[in-house]
Amino acid sequence: MEFGIEEEVFLADSLLIREKLLAYVDEKTVEMAIALNLTSELAEIVTKGIEPGQEQALKSKVMGSVLKMNLELHSLMSAIDCEEEKSEQVASFVERELRKKERNLTVAAIVTGALVGVGTGIMLAANNSGNDLPEYLGIAGGLTEVFLGLSILRLDRKVMIQHTKNILRDVYLSDSRPSYFPPAVWYYFNSQNRNEAGISLKEQLVDRWNTFNSTDESLSLLISNGGAYSPDMLKSRSEMLDQLESQIALISKDLLYFLSRVEALIYPLKS
Repeated sequence: MEFGIEEEVFLADSLLIREKLLAYVDEKTVEMAIALNLTSELAEIVTKGIEPGQEQALKSKVMGSVLKMNLELHSLMSAIDCEEEKSEQVASFVERELRKKERNLTVAAIVTGALVGVGTGIMLAANNSGNDLPEYLGIAGGLTEVFLGLSILRLDRKVMIQHTKNILRDVYLSDSRPSYFPPAVWYYFNSQNRNEAGISLKEQLVDRWNTFNSTDESLSLLISNGGAYSPDMLKSRSEMLDQLESQIALISKDLLYFLSRVEALIYPLKS
């Protein structure tokens, strides 16, 4: 699913009302109202009050906006989860193939060593003192074992993976919203006003990624269009996607908080 630029036009008007709302409600509630395009409704509740009989209609509108954003959240999280599963499956496949090749080469080296030993022993038992064949056989067998051992060490342990549409890169590098990211989710994900520390969910995640990836080379691959991945790097990609999914899931908790705050404003006597 992709979202056009018209989906985020509401932010301009919502931001104008922001300062007025902060006199009545906390910043987390205001930021979620901006994301949901409910600042006008929230401003009306806190400044003018609700006309008798309009409570249910207003609550229904709020619930509709909350439900829409929640569906967008889970749709995005499902897409991220698919990418995570894909990375895990490819990593498992590559590891299985490597183990199979290593096992075959190891067996070949053992069999070669056994055949050379038996063959040399038979020749020596025949008491062919003037025959150099046992020595040649031993040398050939030794070289074969060395070759097989080096082949194990030089196995190609990477696989080419292309991901031109890379959500890790878009989150890490992009200041503008990717087309597949819901505007409400992207706004709140980048909001620095949802907590007292002034750190957005995105900034928390990026700091974790920078700590998690010890080298610039590994991070460059993970936020690129693709490249040669080892099983460990595929697992790192999977873990980063899992962290992204978990970070986005935190918005659901803030949605519930917003809903409880608005309900308290709509039905003050019941709260």
